Amino acid sequence: MKTFYNRWSTAILATALVWAVPSLGQTAQGQHAEHHPQPGSSDPAGSGDALDRASGESMEGMLGMGGGMGGRMGEMGMGTSPPKELYPSLMSLPDLTPERRVDIERQAHERLTKGAELMSEGLSTLSSSAARDDYVLMQQATEQMREGLAQFESGLAAHRALAEARAPRDVALQWFKGEMNLLPAGPGQPPHGLFGLSWFHYFVMMLLLAFTASTVWMYYHRMRRADALLASLASGRQELSAAPLMTGAPPSAVRAAPAMVARTPAASDAAMPLVTIPAGRWSGQLRVAKIFQETPDVRTFRLVHPSGGDLPVLPFVFEPGQFLTVSVKIAGKETKRSYSIASSPCRRTFCELTVKHAPDGLVSGYLHERIQVGDLISVSGPFGKFTFRGHEAPSVVLIAGGVGVTPLMSAIRCLTDQAWTGDIFLIYACATMQDIIYHEELEYLVRRYENFHLTITLSKESSPAWTGARGYVTRDLLTKTVPNLTARRIHLCGPPPMMEAVKGILADLRVSADQVKTENFLGAEPRPTPSTGAPTPVETGEAVVTTTCRFVRSGKTAPLPKDKTVLEASEDVGVNIDYSCRQGYCGVCKVALLSGQVTMAVEEALTSQDKAASIILACQAKSTANVEVDA
Repeated sequence: MKTFYNRWSTAILATALVWAVPSLGQTAQGQHAEHHPQPGSSDPAGSGDALDRASGESMEGMLGMGGGMGGRMGEMGMGTSPPKELYPSLMSLPDLTPERRVDIERQAHERLTKGAELMSEGLSTLSSSAARDDYVLMQQATEQMREGLAQFESGLAAHRALAEARAPRDVALQWFKGEMNLLPAGPGQPPHGLFGLSWFHYFVMMLLLAFTASTVWMYYHRMRRADALLASLASGRQELSAAPLMTGAPPSAVRAAPAMVARTPAASDAAMPLVTIPAGRWSGQLRVAKIFQETPDVRTFRLVHPSGGDLPVLPFVFEPGQFLTVSVKIAGKETKRSYSIASSPCRRTFCELTVKHAPDGLVSGYLHERIQVGDLISVSGPFGKFTFRGHEAPSVVLIAGGVGVTPLMSAIRCLTDQAWTGDIFLIYACATMQDIIYHEELEYLVRRYENFHLTITLSKESSPAWTGARGYVTRDLLTKTVPNLTARRIHLCGPPPMMEAVKGILADLRVSADQVKTENFLGAEPRPTPSTGAPTPVETGEAVVTTTCRFVRSGKTAPLPKDKTVLEASEDVGVNIDYSCRQGYCGVCKVALLSGQVTMAVEEALTSQDKAASIILACQAKSTANVEVDA
């Protein structure tokens, strides 16, 4: 029973393979005679030779499937004739003459007959070999049946083409569409859509179009962003994630240095996302992230963006040497003081204010005694023109006294952060060793940067541990410390007596006034004055007169001693004149002078139009005669 089942299964499988395999072509006639010799026949292919000999000028490309079948048989080692391309042969056939049509019909009929005979013989051989389990003979029988099927289909295709009166080119084109699966889905079903394409082709084309459109859209928007960036740079806005480079180009951002009591610079930086921050003044709140005790009476407050998060940048940009105005409420009254920014503008995630606790100082005392890490502080700015970025001169001399080193420290940090190659000379005057602010960091910078030269002189230090210079800043100290001093740019900041003395020395050395840039002693607290009281006598020669300032709009009058400003006089009687820096740089305290005359030590915030309109700076205006202002 098992043997019977195996035999019939083999026969059925072989028959199914014969009918399932598409027509692949016909082997060469010599090959067929070699593998399947037929008795009484020297040409197993019969009249196929005549058809093969006419392949260049008849329908052999359509009738003789030698290209496909011969090629496949050659791959199996059963033939060596190279396959002949079917489609080019059909496309090159000329139109048939009546004589050639009759000849092809005869050849097609012969192939039909011969194909049927080969299939019948192969099927008979397959049946007998399956009964004997002769697998070699079974394989030869299936090959004979395939060859017979190929000849039969070849003749049938020729008969059909001739019967339908179709041109050889149309037959070839129909064959090509069939090979490429371009024919309609079913018989009698016309092609659908434009050009007769299927829905699959339309789907692929839509995907390609969508991809192309998205690519063009992305390119267009990237170009728009690039144009916007160029336009913003050209209009003065700054697209940056760090402070401007010395060349003026926006640099890559750097990570804030971790808080360290030793105050050594950060060892590594990290890039941050590009952000857009418009240049100009800003006002708002910053959060205290760290407080450093620099000296017994000096603290540094590190301020960051109030929102926190992953290294958010400050909401403003500043130049080295500028300052911020801090506003606090003391006993319900808003009080403002200005403090220089001591940190480098390259460190975009924070800024630092170094504040000395002045005796009886309102704001400095509030910061030292009440402000803690995590608190919010109201600030505005940045202000000031006491800046140095490195492009102004090939070298710079920085002369500082006490806490006046803070704006100069911002420049030093910025220049070293940028690896500026020019010479940097710092002459720093303090009272004692414990009064030296940033001492450890300054010594570190000397060791790290060979172009940074440090000279510290102490005027009240008696300890033998100090081996540096002693005394005040003198002519001899300057000329010995700074080679070719008169040809260099000089920045000076410190207490007023020290600044006046140094400016006199520089003038004696014939240093041009254009080379010397000065900054008033920011952070100095105005002396306390009573909120009310009688006018203060002011001596002028032999006479004693009473000088006043009348605030016309408020209807109030305040005493105005010669050493008091109009802004201080307004605070004595409760007249609200808005202010910020109290140094003559920001211009917030501008008021109109209605009568009288005033003198101003600093008037950088006034334009020529302001001066023509009798606009004065209340924080700087002083007078020895009565005045009236619009406030």
